[in-house]
Amino acid sequence: MSARPVLVTGDIFRLQPRGGITRYFVEVVPRLPRETFVLAGLHVSVELDALHGRLRDAMRVPHAGVVRRVAAPINAALESAELARTPRAIVHPSYYRDPRTLPRDRPIVVTVHDMAHERLSALFPARRHWWSRRDPVVHKAALCARADRVVCNSHATRADVLELLGLPAAKVHAVPHAGRDWSAVAPAPIAGIDRPWLLWVGERGGYKNFAATAAAWARTPECGDTLLLAIGGGAFTDAERETLAELGVADRVRQRDATDGELRWAYEGAEALLYTTLWEGFGLPVLEALGLGCPVLTSDRPALREVGGDAPCYVDPESPEALRAGIAAVRRSGRDAARRATGLAQAARFSWDACAAGLEAVYRELD
Repeated sequence: MSARPVLVTGDIFRLQPRGGITRYFVEVVPRLPRETFVLAGLHVSVELDALHGRLRDAMRVPHAGVVRRVAAPINAALESAELARTPRAIVHPSYYRDPRTLPRDRPIVVTVHDMAHERLSALFPARRHWWSRRDPVVHKAALCARADRVVCNSHATRADVLELLGLPAAKVHAVPHAGRDWSAVAPAPIAGIDRPWLLWVGERGGYKNFAATAAAWARTPECGDTLLLAIGGGAFTDAERETLAELGVADRVRQRDATDGELRWAYEGAEALLYTTLWEGFGLPVLEALGLGCPVLTSDRPALREVGGDAPCYVDPESPEALRAGIAAVRRSGRDAARRATGLAQAARFSWDACAAGLEAVYRELD
């Protein structure tokens, strides 16, 4: 029998203009040898255009709550019609969703990107019920239980899934992600960066640990002449601005929503990437930084050890003293040639071709 087509739902593309999960699908879908398409519907992603012929019913709309609410029933109707036209399709939700919205007669594959909510549930009190294993409807555990195969972005995440969700080992696969291919991206300077900088990439709230890291940087004497450049994650909130002002560093912190070229420039010129999260499933910025020769300070956590190997400087992200010592250490060591070579070699161990091949192997089990 011929290979089943794969339908990737548009969930994540309706939630984030860009991000790690979006990048995963944008990179892996074109590399799959079987018929695979993304039912994007009305979405907010600025990266989906890269999929060209792999898109179905795609139209970008403004990233606003009222638009999402209006778009939801339209997207549900589009998805229902597409599923009716492809009765043999494997369905791969692009983000966690109510499993009752998925067809009962199709194979389901789910990618789990981390188990931070389960590991750090106290940091998510308003959403704890959403992630609770006792809730049988709208949560990750129920979706993974419904799925025929669960794909994890690292061996560390697979271990978390097996421990915390109690799934059969045979249906849970580790298929590591990869970093960005920078070969076709020309670096583009970011305006207003007029002194050495340390770099933060991505979201900042909750378990991402930005506030504690910014405080450690602000209190590190060796960094008194540096900026802290935050890429992505949206504009600083009022609470963040207040914290930075109290630390006396509001004039030394910048936030930018960068293009790929600006992000490359930021990595290539940074004193170091600070990626000191409390938990992570993979750690894409670590791999991106290593692939561009940027020193990395990151957390001593299983997934980040798996991704970074011997290249980064590792610290306990819950210790202010360890954060300050780590920031001072990476600033002093600079762009050490040996550590740079180690980082480049580590980044080369991961590829999107290998990721796509691993995902294709999972799909073949369901043909």
